[in-house]
Formats: sequence, structure tokens, C-alpha cells
Amino acid sequence: MRFTASVVLFAAAATASAKPLVIERSLASITDVLNSVQTSIDGLDTAVKGLNTDAAPVLAASNKLVGTIGSGTTTVQASAGLALFDALGLLAPVEGLMKHAQTLLVDLKGKKDIVQKNGFCQAIGTQISAINDKGNGLINATVSKVPEAYQGIAKGLAQGFADIFDDAQDNFSAGNCVNA
Repeated sequence: MRFTASVVLFAAAATASAKPLVIERSLASITDVLNSVQTSIDGLDTAVKGLNTDAAPVLAASNKLVGTIGSGTTTVQASAGLALFDALGLLAPVEGLMKHAQTLLVDLKGKKDIVQKNGFCQAIGTQISAINDKGNGLINATVSKVPEAYQGIAKGLAQGFADIFDDAQDNFSAGNCVNA
């Protein structure tokens, strides 16, 4: 009886593949990163909505977002590649992330007069540039985990996120945001 149980356990262990577990953990890790970035975007959006004469809360929240994206990129880079089916599991988190980023952009544009009036253009522009740079790093790291044959499609889907921050960077660049 003991011998039979040992053989069954050994056979089960020998036939189990570690790769699906790694891929599942990779998908979970990448999804966790995207969720953390979304939470930090929401925190920045809350700070932007409250922006009046003190930019400190916005700068703190944007620094947090930059840090979250940076550490998330490191996590994604350390993850194993994804199978196509697992990569499809990233669609919903990426779409959600883009919606939250779009809301942030709309709210930030709505505060542009306050940014200009209080002389925050350079500080806000610098932060948006840092977010954009880190965001592109996260996009590249995430796309690299998708099967190579589908990386072009993944890059195209992620481009919407990059476009949002490109738009923000353009709106708050030195030529488009002038302190009053």
C-alpha cells in the first residue's frame, strides 16, 4: 500500500509540468503590476482633482506613480514569458488601465489653468515626462513577455496607454504650458 502510494505520487510529480505554474505566476505577477499602476494612477488623479495652490500632493502622487511603474517594470522583466492564452488575460487589465489613465488626462487638462496660474508648468511637465518614460519601459517589458509572433499586436494595444501620456506630455510641455 505504501509502495503504491509512493509510486502514484512520484508518477504524478514526474508528469506535472512546472512551466504552466511559472506562466500562471507570471500572469498573476504582471496583472498585479498593472493593478498597482492603476491604483497609483487613481491616487494621482485624486491629487489632481484637489489641485489648487499647493502642488505638493500632486508631486507626491506622481512620484509614487513613477516608483510604482519602475518597480513594476523590474517585476515584469523578471517574469517568465507568457503563452498566448495567458497573454490574453492581460487584455482586461490593460483596457482598465487605459480608462483610468484617460480619466487622469482629462482631469489634468481641466486643471491646466490652475497649473499655469500658480507656476507649476515645469514641475508638472517634468513629472509627466518621467511617468511617460517609465510607462514606455513597462510597456516594452510587458510586450516582451507575449509570444514573439503576437508582440506587434500587443504593442499596438498598449500604444493607447502610451498615446495618453504622450498627449499629457505635449499639453504640459514648455511650449504649451506657460506660467502666468
